[in-house]
Amino acid sequence: MKTKILNFCKAAVFFLLLAVCILAAIVVVRRKESSYKYADFFDKAKNDQIDVLFMGSSHVINAVNPATLYRNYGITSYNMGGHGSVMQATYWELIEALDYCKPKWVVVDAYMLEKDYQYLDVMEENADPGDINTSVEQLHLNMDAWPLGRLKIAAVNDLIKDPDKRNQFLFDFIVYHDRWSELDENDYRALTGNADRNQLFGAEMRYDVEKTPVTYPDPQEGALLSGHTVGQEYLRKIIDECQRDGIGVVVTYLPFCADTDDKIAANSAGAVAGEYGVPYINMLDKDIIDIRTDLNDTGHLNASGAEKVSRFLGQWLTDNADLADHRGDASYSDWQNKADAYYGSISDMAASEDDLYTELELLSLNEVSGIVYFNQGSGAFHDDTLRKMVSNIAGTDTIYQANGPYILINDVGSGKTYEAFDDGFLGGVPTAMGNLIYQPVEARFRFLYAEENEEMNYLYDDEHADFDIQVITYDPVSGEVLTHRFYRSYGNRYRTD
Repeated sequence: MKTKILNFCKAAVFFLLLAVCILAAIVVVRRKESSYKYADFFDKAKNDQIDVLFMGSSHVINAVNPATLYRNYGITSYNMGGHGSVMQATYWELIEALDYCKPKWVVVDAYMLEKDYQYLDVMEENADPGDINTSVEQLHLNMDAWPLGRLKIAAVNDLIKDPDKRNQFLFDFIVYHDRWSELDENDYRALTGNADRNQLFGAEMRYDVEKTPVTYPDPQEGALLSGHTVGQEYLRKIIDECQRDGIGVVVTYLPFCADTDDKIAANSAGAVAGEYGVPYINMLDKDIIDIRTDLNDTGHLNASGAEKVSRFLGQWLTDNADLADHRGDASYSDWQNKADAYYGSISDMAASEDDLYTELELLSLNEVSGIVYFNQGSGAFHDDTLRKMVSNIAGTDTIYQANGPYILINDVGSGKTYEAFDDGFLGGVPTAMGNLIYQPVEARFRFLYAEENEEMNYLYDDEHADFDIQVITYDPVSGEVLTHRFYRSYGNRYRTD
């Protein structure tokens, strides 16, 4: 009898260890993108710290920065946007989220409202197989983090038609079991709950600048989508759900290079919002961003555009949503720390960036001081995008009057900018670098020095005498020069060599 009991205990221990090993292997080999995005969501929801949820597609991921909302308005929010998320995917993500938290407001973007198919693995008739695969693949970001349960099963059944593809979401080990060759340190840290996590509460900032934005004709006034689409149906479901739960809801259509059909969809989103008497913000009709400077590509905003959109939404919520300002509350210190870390990283990014457009985009965020110099004859004077970016930093249109040379000093610490162009002179302007004096002499020789150190001429370097563009960044407080880059212009292309 004792032998049987001992053998049973050994077998039990073996199977327990086997189960632990299998579970550990599943945790390690799972792709981490979804858990990376939502780790803070689960933590903040547990502590009832999420006042606003932002729902929608990648337009939302790249356009709404919760760090900006907290830093400037004390609003606690989470960016739930998903790449390629059509309205039905957004609906189910909201339903999953509401199982963990009850926000005071939901902001839902209506991009892709015109889509009229139910299943992501079928899409429209004669859909391109590549588009279908991409659509299914993108759903994993917004689906994998949720634990298996009745809601997830209902969501997957509603979004995916093929039973085999459904199993990839219900038992995602099926998809990721062959990742052994890709594993890194972060995969193993997941076993202890210390894997990397998104530091912007679900948002993702982009830093490129779209150099060839396009515009499209407006539709006929009042033009709406013909017929009832699946997208409209699920937007109504989202609004219904929020109103049943006593959650404020606002519908948006975020800015990008919208074509005529997109504009019709935006009109239709307003019509749906009007049916329910909920606020609608069509940002295609508002002068919030500049497509010459604030787009990462024709469909998504960059960090500069996201800053503008986030501040607009933050002000709207402050004026209309009766939300608490949590700044200064010690229990919300993680929100403050992550907002500070994001803005503190901008000077580091500017220091490591060697693309002129991106460097100017970062300078426009006014977290690091900068000096921009265009020599006479520079191609920059014929680059409308570049001039607009400089104009954004300066807060004036002076650059458009210049034939060359031109200098801009943006002293973030004092909140002041100084400009001079053509034969213009700057005399002892106060900055963190000292009282700077600027004087053009000739094309290859010009002065920029501090009164306190006349020997240091920042704008002249023998090795870079032929370079027509210079950008200097410096610490807003100490005045320490962080970077000094020289660019040559080749038409609308700029190189550092």
